[in-house]
Amino acid sequence: MENLHGSCQCGHVKFEVLVEINRVVNCHCNRCRKMNGAALSTYGVIAEDKLSIISGQLNSYRFKEGAHKHFCGHCGTAIYNINARYPGLAMIYICTLDNDVLPKPTVNIYCDTQLHWLEKITAIPSYQQHSG
Repeated sequence: MENLHGSCQCGHVKFEVLVEINRVVNCHCNRCRKMNGAALSTYGVIAEDKLSIISGQLNSYRFKEGAHKHFCGHCGTAIYNINARYPGLAMIYICTLDNDVLPKPTVNIYCDTQLHWLEKITAIPSYQQHSG
């Protein structure tokens, strides 16, 4: 297995995942939606000790007791979360990985607060455009 590599938007923070990501989760909770400004958040769950920060320094925000979001202090890109409810685990923001093929989500959680329009998102017009 080849290690996965990731980085923030500005390139200040670089990290490596030293284990295969077995569980990828789409979280639909209100907290993730508000905290990340997105309809849902997609995380890869790994053992925290299998995440290696190669360069740069992360800032941390305690968003509730025992739960912290770690992000680049330069550009604000979220890298991973930890939560005392899941000791020893890190939730990596899956789209911070630089690999060409990203692991696919295997489960949706907190669907009781999922935005109602997400289930019909594929029905709206879509356009192919490379962002460069």
